[in-house]
This record gives sequence, structure tokens and C-alpha cells, in this order.
Amino acid sequence: MKIRNLALALALAAPVSMQFAAAQDTKKKEQAPVKEAQDPVCGMMVETATAPKSEYKGKSYYFCSIDEKKEFDKAPSTYIKVDKKDTTKK
Repeated sequence: MKIRNLALALALAAPVSMQFAAAQDTKKKEQAPVKEAQDPVCGMMVETATAPKSEYKGKSYYFCSIDEKKEFDKAPSTYIKVDKKDTTKK
């Protein structure tokens, strides 16, 4: 009798757990896409939500590791690409 009750309980629980898993998959799809940025030191793409971060001249820079962040913080201007637009007034 106990085996039959256990089998019945498992049979009833399976659809519930499958619905829960399906709901979790839907929730993941509805989340905002992962934002990425390029590490200015090594060039690796990193997730901005979890990456170490530094601020320099009002802009955020993200890194693949704390070591890369420390390297950047020593001399940020050496890692930043300057936009070479003509800024002379006409």
C-alpha cells in the first residue's frame, strides 16, 4: 500500500514540478539582456553587472579581474582610446 501511495504522490508531483520549471524558464527569458562592456586593459568582454568597475572622467570602465582594474587605476589615460574628432572651431 505504501508503494502505491508513493507512486501516486510522485505521479501527481511531476506535473507541478514541470510547471514550476517552465515558469522559471519563462522568467529567465523575460529578464533584461545582459549588458556587456569591453575591458580596456585586455580587451575581454565582461558583464557589467558583476565586473569590477572604475570611474574615470565621468565614464564607467569594467574589468575582467581586480588585477586589470588595479592596472587601469594606476594610469587610466594609457588605456583609453581618444576619439580623434576635429574639435577646432570654425
